[in-house]
Amino acid sequence: MTLANRILDLKYAIVGGLSSLMEFIASKAFDYPNNLGMPITSFSDDERAIWDYVSQLPKHLTIMPPPAAPINFNQAIFGNFPVMLTIKRTFFEHSKDGFYNFYVPNYNNIFFLPDWVSQLIQVNFDVHIDTTPLEIIRQGLFLGIVSFMFLMEFRMKMYWFLTINPYTRPWVYFISLTDWLYDVVSGFTPVFLGLDLTPTVLLGVLGKMADSLNHLVFTMPFLPSEGEPGKMLIDGEMKDVILFRYLPYLWYSHPIPDKLREFWYTERPEIYEFMKKSYGHLDIEFLPNRILKEMYEQQQDHKVLVDNIDNLKNLSTNLICEISSHSTTYFHVFNDKQINLNDFFDVVTDKFIT
Repeated sequence: MTLANRILDLKYAIVGGLSSLMEFIASKAFDYPNNLGMPITSFSDDERAIWDYVSQLPKHLTIMPPPAAPINFNQAIFGNFPVMLTIKRTFFEHSKDGFYNFYVPNYNNIFFLPDWVSQLIQVNFDVHIDTTPLEIIRQGLFLGIVSFMFLMEFRMKMYWFLTINPYTRPWVYFISLTDWLYDVVSGFTPVFLGLDLTPTVLLGVLGKMADSLNHLVFTMPFLPSEGEPGKMLIDGEMKDVILFRYLPYLWYSHPIPDKLREFWYTERPEIYEFMKKSYGHLDIEFLPNRILKEMYEQQQDHKVLVDNIDNLKNLSTNLICEISSHSTTYFHVFNDKQINLNDFFDVVTDKFIT
């Protein structure tokens, strides 16, 4: 019998002995196999269907830390910026769905912002279709976390060289940049065989945080809960996707951004016509503010003109009534004066005759 076979038999003996020992402990201490352990949580049919659907989805694969991929000589010497492997949104136009539809590949490790966070960003920070500001913030966070990871790795590697005193300049600056986090975490991480596991735990947590940014998808102008799982034929292959289409909820519950309405009205009138035709029955304003202001001012001018015409009519009617009333009075006065004058001439004529 060769040495390899003896070693293999020894492995089998060790594994079999450990198995028998564990079974003996379980049967004597925990009444195995009669005691099946904690009860299994029961799921409804809908929950089970969702679980089965998510479990069969593919994973969005990324590499952390990002691999070095220089594309020119300077990057080969000094290094290149870490590249994010984000999930891309694909916009498309449809005659029935509208002009602002998009889909993203569906993965079991994809995630979105909460609805209330997405609504807060869209309503208060005017971030709707163009998510460039959010992409810049995400890229900045990613670079910051990855750079901090490199600092921590450099700090760990310094202790490998006994000739380097890390508490002298310039090495002490690298220590100072990471000490604050070490002080916070060191009390919560264990020490194994005299080795402090704080750097390992920190690198793992920071790497997970940076990698999660690759799986985050922004759904503006829709809320994340408006996504609909489905399938689409992409590059000749049927793939699972999440669809965002039709009218975004925030465009119904809140006014549509004026810049977007101005863009529709001046540069893309077909979008304005589609919105007006498809959603005109809803209480939504699709005209830009300047057009609404002009319409309001015209209505006000028309109202003032109508009021002036009505006042002029009332004035004319009152004036005619006043003239008619005064004319009647003047006629009666003139008639009375004429009668008196005739009586006077009759008296005078009678005196001359007599």
